[in-house]
Amino acid sequence: MRKSDDRTPHGIGRTTFPSRVASFCFYLFLYLVLSAAPAAAATVGTITIQGLYSASREELLDLLDLAEGKQIDAEKVRTGIKRAFLKGIFEQMSIQTNDREPADVMVIVQEKDRIAKVSVQGDHVLSGKKIRTLLTMKEGEVMRFDLMAQAERDLKEKFALLGYPEAVVHISAEPTKKPYRVELVVNVDAGPPLVIRQIQIAGTNIVAPDDLRVSAGDIYDQFRVRDELKRIQAKLRKADYYHPVAGPYTFEAGVLTITLDPGPQLTVLIEGNSAISTKRLRKEVPFFEVETVNDEIVDEAVMRMLALYHSEGFPFAQVAPVTKKDKGTIEVSFFVFEGLRIKTRAIQITGSSLPPQSLKNVMSLKEGEYFNPDLKDRDRETLQEFYRALGYLDATIHEIEDTIDMQQERADIAVVVTEGDRTLIGSIDIQGVPDDARAKLLAVSALKVGDPYNEVDISDARFRIIDSYVNAGNLNVDVLVQRTIEGHKVTVVFTVIEGTKVRIGKMVVAGNERTRYKVIRREIVMDEGQPYSFKTLAEERRKLYKLGLFDDVGIEPHNAGEGVKDLLVKVKEGNAGAYEFGVGYADYEEFRGYAEVSYRNLWGMNRQGLLRGELSTLQQRYIIQYTEPWFLGKQLPFRALFLYENKKEISVPGREVRYRIERYAASAGVEKQLTDSLKAELYYEYSIVRTSDVQPDVILSKEDVGTLAISSIRPSLVYDTRDNPFDPTRGIVAGLSVKVASSLLFSETNFVKTTLYASTFHQLYKRIVLALSARGGIAYGYNGTSELPLVERFFLGGRFSVRGYEQDNLGPRGADNNPTGGNAFAMGSIEFRTNIGRGFSIVPFLDFGNVWVKANDIDPLDIKFTTGLGLRYATPVGPLRVDYGIKLKRGRDESKGELHFSIGQAF
Repeated sequence: MRKSDDRTPHGIGRTTFPSRVASFCFYLFLYLVLSAAPAAAATVGTITIQGLYSASREELLDLLDLAEGKQIDAEKVRTGIKRAFLKGIFEQMSIQTNDREPADVMVIVQEKDRIAKVSVQGDHVLSGKKIRTLLTMKEGEVMRFDLMAQAERDLKEKFALLGYPEAVVHISAEPTKKPYRVELVVNVDAGPPLVIRQIQIAGTNIVAPDDLRVSAGDIYDQFRVRDELKRIQAKLRKADYYHPVAGPYTFEAGVLTITLDPGPQLTVLIEGNSAISTKRLRKEVPFFEVETVNDEIVDEAVMRMLALYHSEGFPFAQVAPVTKKDKGTIEVSFFVFEGLRIKTRAIQITGSSLPPQSLKNVMSLKEGEYFNPDLKDRDRETLQEFYRALGYLDATIHEIEDTIDMQQERADIAVVVTEGDRTLIGSIDIQGVPDDARAKLLAVSALKVGDPYNEVDISDARFRIIDSYVNAGNLNVDVLVQRTIEGHKVTVVFTVIEGTKVRIGKMVVAGNERTRYKVIRREIVMDEGQPYSFKTLAEERRKLYKLGLFDDVGIEPHNAGEGVKDLLVKVKEGNAGAYEFGVGYADYEEFRGYAEVSYRNLWGMNRQGLLRGELSTLQQRYIIQYTEPWFLGKQLPFRALFLYENKKEISVPGREVRYRIERYAASAGVEKQLTDSLKAELYYEYSIVRTSDVQPDVILSKEDVGTLAISSIRPSLVYDTRDNPFDPTRGIVAGLSVKVASSLLFSETNFVKTTLYASTFHQLYKRIVLALSARGGIAYGYNGTSELPLVERFFLGGRFSVRGYEQDNLGPRGADNNPTGGNAFAMGSIEFRTNIGRGFSIVPFLDFGNVWVKANDIDPLDIKFTTGLGLRYATPVGPLRVDYGIKLKRGRDESKGELHFSIGQAF
């Protein structure tokens, strides 16, 4: 800032944080300047910022609480400087002003240097990536010049452990073209390695040098040696040596000497068992977990085995242990007497006014299931708590008795209850709050006069009231509970001590090296002055995670004055780029593959780009896609897509070409998440389609051959509550889509095409999911279009529809028996997805449906049914699927069924 007689600069604040002394000097200076300031606060005029690079002007001024036209508040400026340093990017900061009104303000910052790149030079032997992993100073971190010497020593020590004790390491920091960014240059001369000439094993002959994965001639890499010792130790445990010790090791004159003490070998024998396998019983033996064998551990093993037998319905089971010890070996034998297997026949409950079935429902013992004597005490406690929850405070559950019929192998259970009188809530009051808040808090408590009295409900009500206050910003609220019992009526009084309401101050974002402040700020709905809420903060954190840009997100409160907390949002950025590829085989396309490259943080604004290519024996497809998550400044995702496709449709099994399609398409539209489960979409699409080599009987209109321009809009709704979109076990997914092509949109064909689908999933048992699906569609042409173009008609048959038929082969056919598709279709599917373990599932299914040329032709009697069996194997990208569908009513010259291969569920 240029000095003149009428522009005398004054320092409002300046700070640097290299040391506590500098910090103290700043605050002393700030105090002296502010205390000498005139009583009348100046108004901010022009604001100039120098030296700022890693944050936006808008963000910094918001943190400092400075704005043109706003009065200069010295206390707020002081707090703002402290707040700005929470970002962790500033080394120094000063704020200067002058005597004019409004006063010009200059903010001068010096940022901390950061490591933009780590370069590896020299004869370093190891890969650059490996050395960057070993280096304690990482790309993106603040450059600590004071730690460079320590980083050199650490890297040299790691090279020594890797077998290069004479390595020479030098680290230097070079400036880059970008401000406050340095390149860390790591120069390494590894020197000659230490080579293992011989390996010796001391302490045992159980393990020989040849058993190791380290051998003579290898470099003496101590990291590798230590990993090998862990592997050998695990191998000895697997061989029943229950306390093996691998190490220490020495290296002298090229000889690696490893000391191994396998410890005693433990043999566990189980005899007399038949109902429960030896493998299951051995899992109850804790010797290898605690690495010791003594009487207490043996007794614990017996108790665990008995508990297992009891849970399987063997109440008379007995286990007798015998231990034999010899030099270097221990043998523990368990002799098992299993006894009869008993089922629970009947549970008789006396003395209770409650429905017996309500008590049986909370018990672990069940009629018709195996009798476990260990559950009697647990059920007694459960019933006692059940009665107390219903207000029977004096209820007594007597010892649960069992009577076993040895001949019938059945047990009868007797439960005797002494209920006593029931205690109810007589009145509820909330004190310490205004009258208008009392009714709301009574509703929050969820207690009602006449409810059974129990301490659990009272405690839950108290915490619900506290939670409502905490989420409204009263962080130090307390609620006292007073209970007065008269007879069997209880008066409950909650006294609320509200405390001080805490509000949100400023938001500070740290760690966003590539992501702009605006991206993070727009996701957080909590604004300055709103109540501080833990619940809302957790939701904000979840939203930031969902962006897919960060590996870690933390939100920390920082005091910013009485009743105000600033929010420090600390993020750790992840890799925003990804690439995928895959190859596979399907019954229709045969060999197929894809490759995809995507990046989800273009220009630091969470904009997403994608390039994808798909190839098969029948199709080539290339896609370019761009997504803008906030369109026109609103949370309205905009997506644009460009597609080129060249494919041919063939007949099965002859594989003759029915027609070829070459398509150029562009689409753009917006999506709106109306609720957590309901989404609306509106897309415009323009495509140029060239159809050739069409079989004569497939041609239904002039648009089926040659080049055709289709311009359309497509609104749609999607409702989705599935727990997993790739392999759901519960929930519903349903959708409605309407595609309208019109000459008003410069389309060469006119039609309306409506499709509807719905699928629901129900977990019947732990391993069985019932999946139901229904789909349908109707289309019609208008304004001169009588038949839909071939590329827009409906087809059924194949791995994703009616699986007893070949691909697209169900429905109307032409004169030469080629499928023509139609303007209407309906279909449904039923699956029982049964998990049989180890990632495999067996899926019986029933599919049904058909296609009609016109909507007026729809006849339910035309529905075709197929059934079959499928096999699934779970993979990270969805289940591998093999299905065989059988036609339940074959037509003339039709096959019995079809075999399909694919990835992903059928629906």
